[in-house]
Formats: sequence, C-alpha cells, structure tokens
Amino acid sequence: MTQTPRGNILIVDDTPANLDVLTKFLSDQGHKVRPAINGEIALKAAAKSPPDVILLDIQMPGLNGFEVCERLKADPILREIPVIFISALDALEDKVRAFEVGGVDYITKPFQIMEVLARVESQLRIQWQRRRIEALSLFRDELIGIVSHDLKNPLNAVLGFSEMLQEDVQAGKPIDGALVDRIHSAGTLMLNMVHDLLDNARNEERLPMRFGAHVLQRLVDEQLDAYVLAAGRKGISLVRAFAPADIVVQADNRRFAQVVSNLISNAIKYSPDNSVVTAHVWQDGNLGIVAIEDNGFGIPAADLPHIFEKFYRVNTQEHMAVEGTGLGLPIARVIAEQHGGTLTATSEPGKGSTFTLTVPLASG
Repeated sequence: MTQTPRGNILIVDDTPANLDVLTKFLSDQGHKVRPAINGEIALKAAAKSPPDVILLDIQMPGLNGFEVCERLKADPILREIPVIFISALDALEDKVRAFEVGGVDYITKPFQIMEVLARVESQLRIQWQRRRIEALSLFRDELIGIVSHDLKNPLNAVLGFSEMLQEDVQAGKPIDGALVDRIHSAGTLMLNMVHDLLDNARNEERLPMRFGAHVLQRLVDEQLDAYVLAAGRKGISLVRAFAPADIVVQADNRRFAQVVSNLISNAIKYSPDNSVVTAHVWQDGNLGIVAIEDNGFGIPAADLPHIFEKFYRVNTQEHMAVEGTGLGLPIARVIAEQHGGTLTATSEPGKGSTFTLTVPLASG
C-alpha cells in the first residue's frame, strides 16, 4: 500500500481547545500543522507559506469561514489548496454554501478525530497524485523535445559516420580512425543524455538516500582523479585547495559524488585549453563547503538566475558548442537540497565561474 504523504496543514478555528486537539493529533501523525485563531491570521499564514490542506471553521469573529474560503479561491496562488470545512452548523443550506464557495469536504462538529485524519489524508493523496500527474505530463513534453531534437542529432551522426565506414570496408579501404572516434563521441553523448533523463526521473520520485559519514576531501579527490584524462586532453590543470584537517560530512557518497562530478565536468567542458580548474574544500560552522572554480567562458548575468532550471542552456556561441541536455545542474541542485545543503553559482563573463556546494557535517 502506498504510504500517505505527510502534509503541511493549516487549521483555522476560534476555539483554542479544538486547535489544540487537532494540532497535537495531526502532528503526532507526522504532519506539519499550523494553527490560526481567526480568518485574518489564516489568510496571512497561507499567503506567506501555502499549506497543502486547510481545515476551516465557519463561525468565527471577523471574517467567517465562507468569506475566508472566497478570498482563498480569488487568489491565483492559493485557489488550488483544498479547503475542508469543519463546523457545528448542520443545516443543508450551510453545507451547500460551503461547497459553492469552493470547499472540497465538510465535517460536522463535534468531530471524530479519526474521521478528520481520514478526510485530510484523502485530500493529501489527491494533491500528491495531481502534482505527480502534472510533473509526468511536463516531463513527457520535455522528453519528446529531447528525443526529437537533442538525441536526433548525435543519432544521425552515428548513422552517417557508420555508413561511411561501411562504404570504406566494402571498397577495401582501411578503417578511418577519425570516423570511429566521431561515432564513439556521438554514442557517448547519447548515453550521457539518457543518464541525465534517468537521474531526473529518480529525483522526481524522491528515492531514499543512504547517508553515512564521509571525509569530504576524499569524496572530492576521487572525482578529480576521475577527470585527469579529460582535463589532460585540453591541457587543463586540476588544482586541489583543501583544508588540511578531515571534514566529515553526512552524505550519500554515490549521489554526492554525482554532484561533484557534474561540477568538475562542466568546469572542464566550459573552460579554454591550458587553463586551470581549482577545487576548494573547507569548513564553515556546521557545514562542509566545496567550491569548483574555473577561469573559463563565464555565464552572462541575464542567464545566471536560470542555469538551475531544467533543460536551460546558455545561448552563447561558446556554450552552445558544448553539447548537453541542460539537466545536469538542476539534478545536482536537487541532490544538494536532499542532503540538506545548497548549490549556488557566481560568474563573470570572460573570467570564469565558481559553483559552491554546501553539505551538513556528520553529527558526533
């Protein structure tokens, strides 16, 4: 059975005893609960941080529940939040009006606590399923774009160059090593695109991670070693600027290494020949910090706010010459956030970029 997702629930009731009972019970079930003693406070709380579900009393001083619901449904940001009315009013006309103003359910006081839980979790499942459907629909459209455009180009290259090899073989000519290299390069590009798409799908599913205590310098060092050949082909020096004392962080070493790998790979790809890529590692309070610095093309200021958006590519001649899906950085940021950390970037066109990754230290 699929576990009900935990939710952010806003409870609005002018009776403190009701707020206390519902808040404690739903919190004990793992939900994040915020109580509001009247309609005005509820509207401010919802606007500041939209909840997943609202439990709303009707008879309150000031704004009553119907008026609160009408205001919520008039707000384009808040209108999709499901509102469950919970009231002592038991007349048919009150229940009808509750649904007319946008409520999705109605519970009559005195309420049964298990009934409230069932109704709330039913709405949470509906919300989760709706968001999942929307995400899958968006991903489907993005996938069609990738397959029809980005994958088509390297696939055409593989077919074209392999046909040239076939012609050479049929004519008794020696195999052209350059054609083989081009086929291999195009195939590698397609494989990387497939890996990016699969990683994106895994992140959408929020697969569980296997956290453990790991030395941060060692995690970064292993990824630098993996790119020695790639850097060497461009004459790029990989420099280590590590804090001398071990920094032990809480991480899923495989997924965290994926983030560091992506940052080092990008630094190499978007840097000119015979340049330098520096990996900095240090500690700041309760965080381990990794900063990958290059002196490459840099990112225009207008593009910098968008580089962590899925499928976004910087539209300059230098950047577009480097093939990719535009998924690497978004995936890296999601993994960083799943670790309780952050991934940010600073850049200056023509001078280079620095991507900074934070991760919490291991406790104890």
